[in-house]
Amino acid sequence: MRTRTAAMRTAAGVVVGALLLGACTGPADVNRPPTTSPTGTPSGPPSGTAADLTAPLGAKYDWSRFDIVSPYLKNLSGSSTFYELVWCDIEPTEGKQDWATMDAVARKAKTVGAQLMIKIRVGSCWATTQSDPQHVRGTKNKTESFMPKDMSKYNAFVSSVVKRYSAQGVHTYAVENEINSESFWGGSTTEFESLAKAAAASIRAADPAAAVADPGISSTAYGAAIAKRLMDQGKVAEAVKAWNTYYSRRIGTRGEQLQSVTDGASLSAALAAPQAARNLEYLALAEKLQKDKVVDIRQVHFYESWQAAPAFVDYLKATTPAGMPIEAWEVGQFLKDGTLTDEQRAQEMVKTVSLLLAGGVRRVLWLPLVMNPVGRNSNEPRYGLLNPDGSTRLTGTAFTAMAQAAAGATATAVSGKGLSGVALEKDGKTQVFAWSPAGDVMIKLGPGEVVKPVAAQGGSGATGSAKVGAVPVQIASNRTVSELLSTL
Repeated sequence: MRTRTAAMRTAAGVVVGALLLGACTGPADVNRPPTTSPTGTPSGPPSGTAADLTAPLGAKYDWSRFDIVSPYLKNLSGSSTFYELVWCDIEPTEGKQDWATMDAVARKAKTVGAQLMIKIRVGSCWATTQSDPQHVRGTKNKTESFMPKDMSKYNAFVSSVVKRYSAQGVHTYAVENEINSESFWGGSTTEFESLAKAAAASIRAADPAAAVADPGISSTAYGAAIAKRLMDQGKVAEAVKAWNTYYSRRIGTRGEQLQSVTDGASLSAALAAPQAARNLEYLALAEKLQKDKVVDIRQVHFYESWQAAPAFVDYLKATTPAGMPIEAWEVGQFLKDGTLTDEQRAQEMVKTVSLLLAGGVRRVLWLPLVMNPVGRNSNEPRYGLLNPDGSTRLTGTAFTAMAQAAAGATATAVSGKGLSGVALEKDGKTQVFAWSPAGDVMIKLGPGEVVKPVAAQGGSGATGSAKVGAVPVQIASNRTVSELLSTL
């Protein structure tokens, strides 16, 4: 199977860093997920499952409100989404399984052309070593998962899930979710490692074309990991800055868990706090599963300010095994006070998604798709692309533009000449999403090329030349990436 290696090109002072990361830093092919060999060991990109990455931008939505969001989802046809399937929900009483909800989800995904992925969780019930949950969340009463009492029954359940839904086009599965949180995982790291190995083996045996994703460590874990890595390198000042930048919108929202730091001592204390220590422990476990090839895909979650994205991407490049794809199944904006305007929200979304794509993340799913005014977070700390009635916000319009440009395209990082962003090339034509981080810059356009604001109300397209500032723009060109960027 042919893979593409990383490329770095310099053209008229504009440095173009290919998304396809090099042999020692990340994914080998941005358009195909990995596969498994007949023995169950990951062996590179598979045949037969490339369709699930023809449109790398997708969204996660509340399936009970599917009718509200389905008109928008048709704009993202070919994209991905996921569903969290819990053994204890499917089989609340031993031997009595109810697949109706999951079957309905699979049918709905097909109606909007979405590629469905499934997170397989255990939950807590008759089947687990502990049936009394300590954490019950939301109206659906979700609980943490515990180890199964009988691994043979667990393996049989996982196999039944994969056989049932591989027949409906599902070929990507994650084992559990955000295990660094006690509200999702009630066991130990040792127990989870054995669970992940068992699940991965069952998934591959049931569907040789399947890809297995890791559990997806929560967004808040990476700030500690980034800072610790810098501390270990002796870069104390950089570590302090990285911590405060990453958690700029979290500080003070979780009591004593996340506080600003001022020096190496206060940072060391923050890293030793119980939740930070657990985050690092479970992140290390997820990375071990990647290195040991127990999983095929590194799944990441990111809800922080776009300004934290470069450090996040750098960390992923440095710690992800060679050739392993990185996919962001949960991306969004966490902001407790809601002080940003709709235009600012849209602009931040464009910057976040651009930086992730430019950094080698091959799949980006926005969460949530639609704001839920009666949900558990009615003050909307995480910003949706749609209004509660399903109407499209400016952020949703900008996301559609990015999704359609990214579909079937090769993504390339853009930097230099004062610009940051991502270039998306398909069939010799290029769409660029870019902005200037430090003051306005003038760009020159060729015949037929147009630049327009991508996340702002109003504004018409410009030709010839244009000023680019902090507000992201979309540049449409009939030329290749290298041809376009060489003349900007």
